[in-house]
Amino acid sequence: MKHSRIAAALFLLLAVTAAAGCASTGAETTALITESEETVQTTVTEEVTEPETVTTEETPEDPGELVIWQPGDKRCNFTIVYDKKGENPPEAEALMFAAMIKNHTGAETKVSNTTSVSKREIVISSTRRAETAEMLASLEEGEYAVRVLPGDAEGEGKLLIATTTYASAYTCAEYLTENFFTEENGLRVPLDLDVKGKESQLDLRDSTINKKLRDPCILVEDGVYYAYGTGWKCFKNTSGKLDGAFKKIDIEVTLAHPDTDGGSHWAPEVHKYNGSYYMFTTYLNSKTNHRGCIILKADSPKGPFVEITDGHVTPAGWDAIDGTLYVDPDGQPWMVFVHEWTSMPGNIGAFAAAKLSDDLTHFISEPIELFKANEPVWAKANITDGCFMYTTEQGDLLMLWSNFDEFGYSVAVARSSNGRLDGEWTHEKDMLYSKYMTNVYDGGHAMVFRDTDGKMYITFHSPNTATDDRMI
Repeated sequence: MKHSRIAAALFLLLAVTAAAGCASTGAETTALITESEETVQTTVTEEVTEPETVTTEETPEDPGELVIWQPGDKRCNFTIVYDKKGENPPEAEALMFAAMIKNHTGAETKVSNTTSVSKREIVISSTRRAETAEMLASLEEGEYAVRVLPGDAEGEGKLLIATTTYASAYTCAEYLTENFFTEENGLRVPLDLDVKGKESQLDLRDSTINKKLRDPCILVEDGVYYAYGTGWKCFKNTSGKLDGAFKKIDIEVTLAHPDTDGGSHWAPEVHKYNGSYYMFTTYLNSKTNHRGCIILKADSPKGPFVEITDGHVTPAGWDAIDGTLYVDPDGQPWMVFVHEWTSMPGNIGAFAAAKLSDDLTHFISEPIELFKANEPVWAKANITDGCFMYTTEQGDLLMLWSNFDEFGYSVAVARSSNGRLDGEWTHEKDMLYSKYMTNVYDGGHAMVFRDTDGKMYITFHSPNTATDDRMI
């Protein structure tokens, strides 16, 4: 995933849970994902200039391009074709290619398992087409190949793709979109394209945080890992290594108005700020029947946490969840939070932000709206979950957040145009995580942290609802 990576190599820790949370309930298992580097075969020619002798060559003629999609088109005029017959028909790969094209272009792409032949096709691993059958026969496990077959007329042709695994198909889709898509020219591939590459596989492995922890937040303090999650749960790992054992510990939480506690103890995040530990979390006020965000303070990551906001700090008439701390370049603390769809016009969720007092006890500004759930082209629901802010070394302000794409719960990245909350927010075309990357589990509500060795990780619960092999 070359999009605005949070790190050069991104490692994903899927923390999981069965407790009630912000989107839906289910049983999850934790997994660790690593990403290896993609390899594409290329030929590099080095020009050598000898003393007093310069050899020049004619510039090769431009082979031309096969235009898959042009800017402004609402539909891709190429059809993605796969064979429905065979032991493992690549339907999932075809749907994934369609999703990648839509994420980058906003255009719908027809997916077909028909045997008829059209003049504009993206053919995926067909054993009944001589061209792709030949390509498949030349591949080793984990490899993919891409080739263009020009048509008889301008605009006609076929993009031939052969893949041996789902991971190689996803890597191939990344290769095509990253190298041949631009906002100005659309998706175009050279007519002489003929490459092989090797999969960059996301490797799901069982991890040690398999304690039914939903909406996870990891705090690393003095070599100790604390994992907080919905239900105001906490797990502690004193091994100094992320793969060490996490053991449940009890944390004391004291509300300013315990008589209003109606449950929904969702998504606690613990942040170290000015030498103390602040828990940003959600609970349901049983008297107003609204969910809202509160802030609690402790002297230790283990608590006890005592509420300092005198009830919901978010507006009383809103359903607000998933509050997180963000400190802007001027040192001003903010709460960024979800203005939940249940109290929004049209039932379309949004993200909001308000300035906090220096002691984090109350808002000192009215909330501003950042963006709505239905803005990205991939969004299939009006959910805004799990906001987490991250500033890159270059000063770019990113938000990790979750909604549903057509494959399930997912993690996306939004970017501010000016590195501040009041900038124009745009949506990265590559998902940070979606089920279409692995064809295994969905997952979401993410945050990032560094382990004791300084390596960056992202943690989120997966899957979002129970599956046949991941039950409560």
